[in-house]
Amino acid sequence: MTLNIFFSNKEEQRNFIEKQLKIDEVPEKFNQINNPVPSLISLRVKSSHRGIPGYWIELCFENSGEGKALYDGLVKEIDEERVEEKVFFPRETLKAKELEDGWIKKYQLLGESYCEDSWNIFYKEIRVHMRAKRYDTAYYGLLVILKHNPFFLKKYKRFYQFEELAYYYEESGNIGKAIKCLKVHLILQPDSVEPYLNMSSFFIMNDMEEEAITICKDALKKNPNNKYLVSNMVLALSNLGNYEYAVEYMRKIMGKQPDSPYYWKLLGDLLYEVEQNEEAVDCYKNSLNLLKKEDDEFMTDLFNGIAAAAYELENYEESAKYYKKVLAHYPSDSYVLLSLSQIYFYKLENIKEALKYGKLLLEGAPENGYGHYQVGLIYMKLENFEKAKWHLYRAKKIMPYYEPVLEAINYLKQVDRIIRLHDSFKEKKQ
Repeated sequence: MTLNIFFSNKEEQRNFIEKQLKIDEVPEKFNQINNPVPSLISLRVKSSHRGIPGYWIELCFENSGEGKALYDGLVKEIDEERVEEKVFFPRETLKAKELEDGWIKKYQLLGESYCEDSWNIFYKEIRVHMRAKRYDTAYYGLLVILKHNPFFLKKYKRFYQFEELAYYYEESGNIGKAIKCLKVHLILQPDSVEPYLNMSSFFIMNDMEEEAITICKDALKKNPNNKYLVSNMVLALSNLGNYEYAVEYMRKIMGKQPDSPYYWKLLGDLLYEVEQNEEAVDCYKNSLNLLKKEDDEFMTDLFNGIAAAAYELENYEESAKYYKKVLAHYPSDSYVLLSLSQIYFYKLENIKEALKYGKLLLEGAPENGYGHYQVGLIYMKLENFEKAKWHLYRAKKIMPYYEPVLEAINYLKQVDRIIRLHDSFKEKKQ
């Protein structure tokens, strides 16, 4: 016979062992005691039972009259809510009040004396519910802690659980609950910029730009120099199509912080969006000049920006120059290799260079349909129709509904038909 008993804290567990089982000299730390008292085969302490965290005791009794008597006597003495399956552990969603009442009773959360152990075990239970995707149960559990012991959440930054829950709710499409979680995180960290950033980013990702702008404005009053808040503000304005206001806003920021390479890039991105490409190039170059240390990712973003703006200005040599600078840092960048191949093919009419970058693209990304299409067109221009055919049909297999590929194949078929007719005519003439 076996009996598993739940305790919410270590002191309760130890008192039970000493008083109910009348075991003197209990070791400070132990996992199992064999034959601690007559008719009891073993006593084992556990940190969980059937997935339920707690200060558990597992008692294994002799299969005898004395063992059964000891078992029955203990069961009568113990509250049934402490025994095995009777322990409160919601595996189905309950109402918030039912959950709160159940947890308060289970962990004695409103007892006269504060017990850190009980709160820790309660928190562990919430984490178990989260891992089991019982998100509503976990959410209400965190709210119980927030209501009765908010400092517990602030300790060791446990308030991040609300952020984690927010993303779970977002994935499941429950945007309302996700926002509530982020707002609670904001309440628990009112002086930190992080929850404002998380909430504004969340709003932007879920097409709620006006809400993002409101959050950014509030946060920027407290943290006016935070570049990530400024970035989210500008992004939200841009997504709403309010580019003019975004540019004006950035110019005001730049008036206060003219030496920030990050802000020069941000302004350059905005100007590129409104097709003020000459100014955009100037901004990107100013940003490059202000960089105090090499940052590959940021620097290549600037190179890409200059290359794209220069292309719009029809300065194709300049565009190619800066795309090559990107390759110096990221030699297998598919987008840049394709862009270079297209610039050399369509704009600079340098077939050799166009083919070179097309081949480099396919070496690194052999399943890139756009790369095969591009190389196929180049071989058509070189009148190498066999290679053109191979690449174009490869592109069709990867992108079966891409219209330009189908048009190129149709054109190739017409050329092939003309060539065959011409060869047939020559044979007859001979």
